[in-house]
Amino acid sequence: MKNFLYIVLAALGLAGCEVIGPEDQLIPVEDVTGGRKHVLIEFTGFRCVNCPTAAELAQDLEAMYKGRLIVVSLHPASNPFTQGKYDYTCAAADSIYQWMGGDASTSFPAGNVDCKPFEGEWFNDMSAWPTMVYEAMQDKEETQNEIPLETVYWLIEDSVPGAQAMPDGTVNSHYYHRHVLRDVKGSISQLEEKAGYNPEQLYILTIYQNPQDKSIYHAYEEKYLDIFRTFLDD
Repeated sequence: MKNFLYIVLAALGLAGCEVIGPEDQLIPVEDVTGGRKHVLIEFTGFRCVNCPTAAELAQDLEAMYKGRLIVVSLHPASNPFTQGKYDYTCAAADSIYQWMGGDASTSFPAGNVDCKPFEGEWFNDMSAWPTMVYEAMQDKEETQNEIPLETVYWLIEDSVPGAQAMPDGTVNSHYYHRHVLRDVKGSISQLEEKAGYNPEQLYILTIYQNPQDKSIYHAYEEKYLDIFRTFLDD
């Protein structure tokens, strides 16, 4: 997979949420200037046989751009690849998916960077992901002065055990789904840790987005338990 990634690179060279006031924030908001991070959104489903290959590519890209790229996987309920015996979906994933124009006919795996269309397309085949990420990294603008950004919070659970269709036609019953979106809220206090989630594998992704087109300007990720331990200590 890494060889594929390097060959491609060489060859090619949200749902809206309310603006959150200070009274609703449990922790200080990190300065968004300097060290911008980008978000690769991976649309996936357990019935999609090519999605494990795409997940591996996403992990390779995250490693290549370590500290600058965050991967999140969305399992939207309105796509048939996510429907059946197993359920890794959430309402927030479907809301983002439908807002981008996704429906039952959208082919998976599909990717998006920073909730922006790439070459006019919201959903892009994994062959385009290295180029999409590379081009996002070329944006050197470190300040956002046009309009105030709004802040939303994505709850992510990593390494969710379950079933997954594999490229060879088998089903891996002990697959680990990475970076699974569980919830999106306008404040940290609204995020809901449901029964069955592993608190040790939960993360909060703070998203700074343009309130007009919902494109992501910057993001950073922290462990869920670290945030709430800090809050309780204070």
